[in-house]
Amino acid sequence: MRALIQNELRQSRKQLLIWLGVMLLVIGFCYYEFLSLKDSLSDVAQMLAGFPALLNIMFGVKGRLDTALGWYSCIYFWTAILAFTYALSLGLSCVAKEIRRGTSAYLFTKPVSRKQIVMAKVIASIADLLVFSVFCGGCSYVMIVLPAGGLERPGAAVTTTVGLFLTQVMFFAAGLLIASLVKKYKSAVQVGTVFLLASYVAAITAQYAGLPLLDYFSPLRYFDVYEVTVNGIRFPCLVTAIILIALCIAAAARKWQLREVTPS
Repeated sequence: MRALIQNELRQSRKQLLIWLGVMLLVIGFCYYEFLSLKDSLSDVAQMLAGFPALLNIMFGVKGRLDTALGWYSCIYFWTAILAFTYALSLGLSCVAKEIRRGTSAYLFTKPVSRKQIVMAKVIASIADLLVFSVFCGGCSYVMIVLPAGGLERPGAAVTTTVGLFLTQVMFFAAGLLIASLVKKYKSAVQVGTVFLLASYVAAITAQYAGLPLLDYFSPLRYFDVYEVTVNGIRFPCLVTAIILIALCIAAAARKWQLREVTPS
């Protein structure tokens, strides 16, 4: 099991580094964008205040941009798109890539159960997501939070990073389940893309309509950066997220164990 995890970590290292590099570039661009807009942020914030509420929600504006919280939550919204896309793609390709490469026939004949192979890949992928979240959280703190003056709530940068990680794991688990249910990888990617877009639509609808019940239909609403910064992580959301993650991974592992593996 340990050897399988180490092997998976080695194989996914290059992809992780590429995504980390892209995230660093995006956050770095946001830092220089802040420096260029620093003196006029109050004017921008006043202009955005006159925009329709739906438009502000769609672009991640949940507070005044001339405050640290408003700027951080807005930038987080855009960087999170990359983070969640990476997590979903990791879930979709976690096991399916062995079928695409033609190595599944060899891998699944090793003297370990197919369930152990899948779980080793899951553990390695979650470790990659943890590295990604910590890296993203650290860069955001240094290049977004500190230049903007720091967040008022102590430890908010840590709790929002934890929220980012848990949301990524939710998307990963969903991607893993989708890949186990849909036989062809291309079709799984299409279903995953629809799921990601539907999650954003559900999140925007929940915020605009002001219906807390809709929050549970989108992974994006479980650990919303603005609400986590102000109020911390909500316990019901934390418990529900963990249950959903466990159920998705367990169901996916079961499906992969029983699935007839054919090239997609």
